[in-house]
Amino acid sequence: MTNESTRPYFSEREVRCCGFRIRRSQVMRTKICMAFLLCLLPVLCLAQDLQPFSARVSVSVSANEKMKGLIESYISSELQSLGGIVVTDVSPRWVLSIVALEPETKDGLKMGITLSTVVLEPFDNRYVVSLVSPKSKEVVSSFTSGLYRYSDHLIHAGASRHLKTMCETIVANFDSNHIKPIKASWQSYIDTMQPRMNQAIRP
Repeated sequence: MTNESTRPYFSEREVRCCGFRIRRSQVMRTKICMAFLLCLLPVLCLAQDLQPFSARVSVSVSANEKMKGLIESYISSELQSLGGIVVTDVSPRWVLSIVALEPETKDGLKMGITLSTVVLEPFDNRYVVSLVSPKSKEVVSSFTSGLYRYSDHLIHAGASRHLKTMCETIVANFDSNHIKPIKASWQSYIDTMQPRMNQAIRP
């Protein structure tokens, strides 16, 4: 007769599961595999989040129709050349609000172009809304929508023929003062976390 203490951990007796006859050892192995996958799930989810830097930028231009089209085209092209930037009005991280003026003398002589650029950061109210009761969500959402943080203000002036150069300068300043610091911080985070993740998922 087999001593109880000498019984193998994986019993070979058969059981029925969902109409199929399987061994207890198979059941145990399945449970262990599922537990292992559940432990890996947070790491795998984090791995999906460690993507290269990407941000959304909205471009709003106030000017006459001809100049508005040119400025939007120049600014959008320069932003996209930075890499990782999506120009869109949907959930932007930054808004470039540009006002273009053409000063004139009393005689109607145009004195070039002045571009006033304000950098705004829309307030993401999703966390605030999640904190209140369901019956208050609509009211809180209404009060906290359309809020912005004033981040920067730039003034550029020059001749009409230099409009493209002024737009390039606007984007270069925006990149240096806002995009690059965030991009560098994100890359530093990836560089720190990636080795740990690789070690955690290594078989």
